Amino acid sequence: MRFKNKFLQFFFEPRQDNDWIIFFRISIGTMVLLHFLSVWRDFDMLYGREAIIPVDILSVYTPDFVITFDELIRFIASLGLSQQTSIEIYKYLYLFLSFLLVIGLFPRIAAFLLLFLQIGLSKGAPLYAYGVDYFTSMSLFYLILVPSDFKYSVHGFFKPVITNFNLRPFHRLFQLHLSIAYFFSGFDKVLGFNWWNGESIWKAFHLPFVNQDFQINLSWLAEFPAILIFLGWATVLLEMLYPLFIWIRKTRKLWLFLIIGMHLGIALILNLYFFAAVMIIWNLTAFYFDPKHHISYMK
Repeated sequence: MRFKNKFLQFFFEPRQDNDWIIFFRISIGTMVLLHFLSVWRDFDMLYGREAIIPVDILSVYTPDFVITFDELIRFIASLGLSQQTSIEIYKYLYLFLSFLLVIGLFPRIAAFLLLFLQIGLSKGAPLYAYGVDYFTSMSLFYLILVPSDFKYSVHGFFKPVITNFNLRPFHRLFQLHLSIAYFFSGFDKVLGFNWWNGESIWKAFHLPFVNQDFQINLSWLAEFPAILIFLGWATVLLEMLYPLFIWIRKTRKLWLFLIIGMHLGIALILNLYFFAAVMIIWNLTAFYFDPKHHISYMK
């Protein structure tokens, strides 16, 4: 009975506030909007029929059951529109739905339609997809599940919004999801030897397409391999031990600070700004907004 009570308290005890989902909706909506705008000028070269990598080649890596961007464009064009007009409709609809998320106007409907468009884009061109695309899809799925228009939303001006619901189970699911993701990310690194000897860090720092914005000189690290080894070990341990220390009240702030610092480093050196942004948003949503009196399960 004691375990059952603890379990029910952990997953279902009502929160005093639900600001976490408000922060998540506005932050993810803004990130998705900016991410799409970042490829706006090169959109046709990446995803159009005359793209650098032809659509036929990209479709080789796409399962038949996935509705891709190219199929969506052909469907719109079948209504009597030109291909270029169809692409423009897709692009502006993507921006419009992202804006609806930010302002909180029918956010669950907007998230559903936006997820449909986003998956078609990322799955239709899997060679361009990476971590930010996968976490964006998962973020939009959470925004479909969880109501987020009860505060700081335009929706509230049109009709009364119900606020007396318990979002604790959704928040716990979100926290566990992030904890599991970090653990297996670290576990995957443990299986090889490249992270233990610092090789992965060295390769990441010297890939030809990274460190282009600030061009930080990191060649001196070759003379200090111990630093590379330390960074490799630190990354593995930070991720694998995340599910432990992020749940302990005394170490939560430290682990949150370290994990956000790691993602800021990824943004600064690897120039993966949107991946770093979505991971920081997930961490803040999961654990920054948890009231102190609700995080005393592990002391």
